Amino acid sequence: MNLLDVLFAANRRASYERALQHAHSRVAVDGEIEAYRRIARELTPTSGGFTFGTCGPDADPVQLADDTALASALVIGASGSGKTRFILGLLQNAIERSLLPGVAGVLGVDLELVDPKQETFDLLSQYLAAVWVVADATTRERIAASVRVIDWSRDAVTPFAPFDNSAGEVSNTYLAYLRTDVAIQAGEHSYSGALRQAFFMFACVLVERRFPPNYRFAMRFLEDETYCRRILGGVADGDVRAFFEEAKHSLPKQTRDALLRRIQSDMSFPEVRLSVGIPPTDLDRLLTRRATPIVLGNYGSSMTLPLAKGKERASYRLIDVLLSAPRRDPRRRGLLVIDESPMLLSEENELTAALMEGARTLRSAGMGVLFAAQDFANALPSQIVRTLMLNTRWWAIFQSREEAEWIYPHTVRPPSDRSDADRHREFVRTVQNLRRQHFYLYVKGHSALPLRAPDVDDPALRSAAELRAVFRREIASRSTIAARTAADLIAKWEAEVVDQASVPPAPLQTNARSPRGIDQLMKDLGLGK
Repeated sequence: MNLLDVLFAANRRASYERALQHAHSRVAVDGEIEAYRRIARELTPTSGGFTFGTCGPDADPVQLADDTALASALVIGASGSGKTRFILGLLQNAIERSLLPGVAGVLGVDLELVDPKQETFDLLSQYLAAVWVVADATTRERIAASVRVIDWSRDAVTPFAPFDNSAGEVSNTYLAYLRTDVAIQAGEHSYSGALRQAFFMFACVLVERRFPPNYRFAMRFLEDETYCRRILGGVADGDVRAFFEEAKHSLPKQTRDALLRRIQSDMSFPEVRLSVGIPPTDLDRLLTRRATPIVLGNYGSSMTLPLAKGKERASYRLIDVLLSAPRRDPRRRGLLVIDESPMLLSEENELTAALMEGARTLRSAGMGVLFAAQDFANALPSQIVRTLMLNTRWWAIFQSREEAEWIYPHTVRPPSDRSDADRHREFVRTVQNLRRQHFYLYVKGHSALPLRAPDVDDPALRSAAELRAVFRREIASRSTIAARTAADLIAKWEAEVVDQASVPPAPLQTNARSPRGIDQLMKDLGLGK
């Protein structure tokens, strides 16, 4: 056991003793029901707030103030326990307060949903479609203009230029490094040191030339020396140029062939190729670079895509959110919701560390991160779990045995002749067998409170299939491009740049913002000096 483990265990025990003493003293005076009411009154703001549920036999409503409800949090519960509907209720509450007539402007909230399993995305899209159907023309336009959808299908894709650094958020080299790291971590292939370096250097070329990932381009660039030198003429980084100009020494044939196989494997899925393969210059013309308060991302796997590709896209998006968060307006609250987060956080890498620390430090930017999962204690390394526990403001624990241990020290317990060990075991069984929609809410600084989550029903206005169609046609269509259009743009670029070798000029370097690398990102997130 290292020093961090010892300190964490000691602090947890001390917290347990304080909570136990406090609970006994207050419950002895007030009684258990009155103690719950007192906690609810302490949590509920005088006006506004987010509804979290009801408490006690009289179903007293419980709300949290905006700065608490939108702070970093954990939502944990088994499948079917009501966890997803609880999250959906929070998202609906924020959307209603931000968008609908009569309450618009009461609370400006930026919402970002990263959903690797699709369920929350699907339910929220049906909700938005149901609101759109009954809304007037002005509200319909407000809804459609305020939502950006990240999704892909055989018919339409959300375009994404992973190697476009025209915004200048980071240095070209660091962006190439981040994209390479994500692709390697999310993929199922193994990478040797030489292959990893080749992948990174090729990513540097794409960033410098503002090119989309494309297998035909990669094949000609790596095999046609004359063509390669023409492309490198627009690459400012001398090390990148030297790497490919001396390919006989730096890029052996087996490494080059392995790199081409990886690129071909990634581009073999039409949905992937169409979404990332559109040239950024065409995206400048087709899509307005608009900031939207609501971003809904569906990164779930399907019958046509492997899970690794969804994880890769979700990780790409998390990187972009983290990089832009320190420069957002802190007066407008922001909430990043990561559903089934262990799928994206199981690797102890640079992105995970930054996101863990960001759960605490991004509050200075008015932003919180809500991590949701069926299980944290067993799904993630212990050090990541400890960081999550320390850096989150509140926890909602549904049916969960392991996480019941976390909140037992903070529960209200009236005096009893039974041993604490017996009461502990009974509480764990109780939490493990909670009824659907029932959970324990623990806000740091308060005792844990048993609640019943608000009812969030499916829209009864139309069928789910009809609502999905409305969402795709009226809302998502503003963020997506038809598959046929995407294919035509990619074919046109290949004909001009790959076949005819009509290489466009390199993009001009902007001096609007100084290049930023890992050191600056760590400083922004409170990790550096």
